[in-house]
Amino acid sequence: MAIYFFYSKAGNVIAVEKGALIHEQWLKQGYQKEFEEVEAATSQAALARFHDIRAEQEKNLWAFTTGPILFSLLALLAYLFFA
Repeated sequence: MAIYFFYSKAGNVIAVEKGALIHEQWLKQGYQKEFEEVEAATSQAALARFHDIRAEQEKNLWAFTTGPILFSLLALLAYLFFA
């Protein structure tokens, strides 16, 4: 299994194997290197794992933002009705 780096540009994400010598070419073309590195058998499997990681990040962000807001509203309603 190889380690893959990810580069993105305008919503397009590509997986590049760590041993490849073309990293600078992607940067020159305007791609930005992503933080994540994944160990996978193929580049398609690496991209699938990358998208899973990003989906989890979005779910976590949604959970952290909606949870406190919901509980604050419930506390406010409880205070208004029972105070």
